[in-house]
Amino acid sequence: MAVNLGRHAGMVAAIGLVFTIALGFGITKLEFATGQDSYLNKNDVVYKDNIAYQELFGGQAMLSVISMDNGAKIDSIFTKEGIATMEAVAQDLRDSGQVLGVISPVTALDFSASLVTSPDGNPFNAVAAKALLNAQKVAEASGDTVSAQARTADLAITTQRLLAVPADQQTLENPEWVKFLLYDNAGEVRLALRPFFPDDTHAQMITRLPGNGSIEAEGAASETIVETTKALKFPDAQVTTTGAPVLLKGINDYLKGGMLGLGAIAVAVMMVILLLFFNVRWRLLPLLVVLIGVIWAFGLAGYLGVPLTLVTIAGLPVMLGIGIDYAIQMHSRIEEEVIIGRSPHPIQSAARGLGPALLVVTFDAVFAFLAIQISKVPMIREFGWLLIVGIIAICISSIVNPLAALGIREYKSPTKGRDFSEGKLGRLVVKMGSLPATAALWLAVAAVIVFVVGSVLEPQLKLETDPINWVNQDSQVIKDLRNIESEIGGSSELGVFVQSTDAASLYSDSSVAFVDTFTREQMAKYSKELLVGSSIVATVSDLTDIPGAKHISPAAADVQQAWDLAPKDIQLSTASPNGENFNIAFLTRPTSLEGQAVVVDGIRQTEAPTGIKVTPSGLAVVGVGLLQNLEANLVQLTWLAVGLVFLFLWVRLRSLVRAVLSMVPVLIASGVATIAIYLLGIELSPMTAVGGPLVVATCTEFTSLILLRYIEERQRGLEPREAIDITAGRTGRAFIVSAMTAIAGVGVIAFSSLPLLANFGLFVALKIAIALIAALTILPPLIVWADKRGWVSKGMLDRPEAPFIEVPDHRADVLS
Repeated sequence: MAVNLGRHAGMVAAIGLVFTIALGFGITKLEFATGQDSYLNKNDVVYKDNIAYQELFGGQAMLSVISMDNGAKIDSIFTKEGIATMEAVAQDLRDSGQVLGVISPVTALDFSASLVTSPDGNPFNAVAAKALLNAQKVAEASGDTVSAQARTADLAITTQRLLAVPADQQTLENPEWVKFLLYDNAGEVRLALRPFFPDDTHAQMITRLPGNGSIEAEGAASETIVETTKALKFPDAQVTTTGAPVLLKGINDYLKGGMLGLGAIAVAVMMVILLLFFNVRWRLLPLLVVLIGVIWAFGLAGYLGVPLTLVTIAGLPVMLGIGIDYAIQMHSRIEEEVIIGRSPHPIQSAARGLGPALLVVTFDAVFAFLAIQISKVPMIREFGWLLIVGIIAICISSIVNPLAALGIREYKSPTKGRDFSEGKLGRLVVKMGSLPATAALWLAVAAVIVFVVGSVLEPQLKLETDPINWVNQDSQVIKDLRNIESEIGGSSELGVFVQSTDAASLYSDSSVAFVDTFTREQMAKYSKELLVGSSIVATVSDLTDIPGAKHISPAAADVQQAWDLAPKDIQLSTASPNGENFNIAFLTRPTSLEGQAVVVDGIRQTEAPTGIKVTPSGLAVVGVGLLQNLEANLVQLTWLAVGLVFLFLWVRLRSLVRAVLSMVPVLIASGVATIAIYLLGIELSPMTAVGGPLVVATCTEFTSLILLRYIEERQRGLEPREAIDITAGRTGRAFIVSAMTAIAGVGVIAFSSLPLLANFGLFVALKIAIALIAALTILPPLIVWADKRGWVSKGMLDRPEAPFIEVPDHRADVLS
């Protein structure tokens, strides 16, 4: 193959161009997968429940928080102009077709008015009055005279305040009516209105997005909402609009653009490295070769239906970093055969010597990436498939393209130069591996200790589980979220899906009492995580909460009537029309996913009455599910990658010792990096879940090449120490340059403005750097020590060499 590629380079180039264009077309078929099925498995109960929940009650919420300044109270926004503004904005959002519903402060007070008034004008026929009278009756029946008296007194004051506003003046343009609706008899914002008016200086417009939307759809909707709500302007007030959809859109947009941006930076850094350190003719050829391989990789991914996700987008700089080593090694080996080996058939010699080794290291990487398939996170598994497809494509490109390009070059213009094994890089690598063989046992013991300590510490490493900290802290969305959190105490929500399991309506006294009790228990139990609980049951329940009176759950009939009177936007987010499903929405305080997991798990353990199912739902649960799936087998991913590669090498190299030697630097790197990260107290990004297999693939690529080249030198009759020195000297330049480009390819991610990526890049680059240093310093003395006992080259020294294919001369007898 090497001969034909070189002799027919023009034809190879033409075919390669057509092939690249054909595969490149597959890039147009790539799709971004940003739905819930990127984070949760479709067969997970959590996924199924969340799909059903969002189908009924919609997706995420966008908050527009109105904050009063200069001592103004929130009721001051209810002027003719203010009301018109809020209603116009809400209607524009509904008309956009991108939202499920909008609950504005006007909507909230209209609902409150419908609960305290009745069509016949008798205030005691209103839902609120009937709920209060029912609670009073229950208190009297139970002998709780204190509560009964408190309720009687409060109802009297409420009735007096209500009747003080004539019926024809009960409009939101009347400040007195607004104050009656908004404030209780103690002058505080009514409990039932706290989800919309957290206190007397804040109000919220809650815009609910359609359920089960992709990040793109929700991101587009969030842009519309942010733009539309800019019209919310009131005297002495500031308005901030944001929410989780804006946060996720920012991450998604950055990763889409960031893939090309980081890839371009990686290419630029690699170009500088090649120009400065890779002293060969056509020194940028490896970069061209790997770029062609990347086009093949992403094209194949498009044809095979491998989607791009939040994780797979990091694949470009990773593949550039790992894949360029193949091209560098082949390029360097061809020039080595010409300059140092003086081979009459340099292309054939390079192909025979390095080709099988490149196939071995490619399978090393494939098996390492196969380990990623045990991940419980779909987008992590997709990343694994992308890397497998990519590394195979890059390997083929790194064999075919250099052989063709350099074959015709050497045929027409043979390379001339001095022995580069005596150069600085060659001497550096020889020196790095010059530890005496007697140190091997101590190095082996140290490696075991480091690996064991690292393995013990690894489960104690913490993941950064607050999504807000995944994003650039100087970005506008973070500033807005922090502002809302400081103003009203929270910006996210946790939904609870209450379902009837026997098709019976939940509008029964027992079911309503359970939902009411459950809501209050969660608020008390998780007061540090939950800020306020909202539901149709909670609305009526809070109306009956009177200072000095024991709480009594509302009657089911009152709750059902309240839902019937509610505006459509409130109905859509609180209960299904048939009454078989309720929604409880908890506004959460600033909490990490780890903290939210405690609440979610606690809710899951709730013992509901027969016929009722309680399920935590919404974005918070998706996030918690993602975190738990990531943590489920974080360590096992690395162990499995090590195990699969070790077994492959054992079989392929037909030697336990050779396989063990190849893995030693990997274990050292894993242990040292883990210890360093633990001591520095660095919290890891969730993306580091794929770091272990990446390090295994990269490091075993180097160790396998070193080991196989050493055996090749032994086959030439050299003694162990001389063979390892020749290996280091002749391949040193390629290994140093490859190491720098590999670290640069992954390490450039560390300079991302997105902490989610930056942490991942730093973690993986650190491990790769340690692994490569270990491969060049610790592996050589171990090989020499083991081979002096006949354990490394045994059975591989007496292999006959096949004759070269003779080809016609052209200027010099160098073609092959």
